[in-house]
Amino acid sequence: MSTTSKEKSLASHLKTLHQKASRALILGQNSAAWEHSRTAVEHCTIERLAAEYGEQQARQLCCRLWILYICVVSSVTEVAETDGTLRIKQSVDGVRGVPESVRSVWTNVVSAFGGCAGDVDSEVLVPTVLLSLKLRDARTARDIVESWLATLSDEYMSLLGSQGVGAQQTMASYVRVCELYMLHVLPQLGDLNSAYEFLRASTVVSDSVKKEFTKRLDALRNPPVLTRKRKTTKSRARKPKLVQSPVQMVAKTEAAVETQPEKQVGTRNDLPSLASLVPHSAKIGVRRQTKTGAVVRRPRSTLSVAWRVVRRLMSRWGFTLFTLAVAVAVIRMLTQRFRVPHFFTAVYRKLWNTVKMGTQVTYI
Repeated sequence: MSTTSKEKSLASHLKTLHQKASRALILGQNSAAWEHSRTAVEHCTIERLAAEYGEQQARQLCCRLWILYICVVSSVTEVAETDGTLRIKQSVDGVRGVPESVRSVWTNVVSAFGGCAGDVDSEVLVPTVLLSLKLRDARTARDIVESWLATLSDEYMSLLGSQGVGAQQTMASYVRVCELYMLHVLPQLGDLNSAYEFLRASTVVSDSVKKEFTKRLDALRNPPVLTRKRKTTKSRARKPKLVQSPVQMVAKTEAAVETQPEKQVGTRNDLPSLASLVPHSAKIGVRRQTKTGAVVRRPRSTLSVAWRVVRRLMSRWGFTLFTLAVAVAVIRMLTQRFRVPHFFTAVYRKLWNTVKMGTQVTYI
């Protein structure tokens, strides 16, 4: 088999493993995703693919495989110790051979991209740093970013300052790494001074981006105090209002008149009217006041209760009773003037006795 066919078969095999691992990760099959992704990255190197497959396509395929590998590691592992040692989650079964730490993952990534940290694509660097932050290993995240920044090639740095093809995308990736380093990694280590120094020493980042980063760093150093406005409403106990009797109102008015100075007490028209001071309830006499001050309604008379009962009965059965009375009256008139059969006479007497029995019932 020729070299070209070997490389093409390797690339197609890696693509198949990538599809299987992605499908298994989406379906929650962590063990299968781990096996496929680990097998793929073991055979994924730039040197093996770039010769016949093309350097650009080989780099893209390596980025896809290593990003998926880091996502699978993040889903199946957790931190065991404070030094960043990884262990398999208890909820995950069938996973073997996970890396010892994030540093070992980064070492494998660097070796796959040629052995230089600056040659690693930023798309692979960012998820590796985020994995370190997720596992509470900010020191490893700082070392990864600093090693990447320190080993960037001259070609990469010249591309940042140019206006050529791909310069904007490269600048956006570089600014993203700087943002992750200054605003997330160093603040977790409590080293904001290094973030300010790195921002001042940077000759690639524009002034507008520097101002934005400085503002966000100031917000991290001096976080705004969120003060919630509390409603100062005093709960006042509502006192029950007592209705005063007309005698009390008159006595209160006379006391107020006597306490006024003589110059204000003029003619009789100047005094307030007693009729205006007497409440409406006292005028009509519907309510009365007990010794405790409670307002009680007067009981209604017997006639008003009877009239209320009649109104309710008429509203429910009035039409039926009226029709029955008319029918009885007509039948009686016919029986008196004309001769009717004995059957109708018996029915009429039954109805008439029923009506008389019903009128003897009273509701009062």
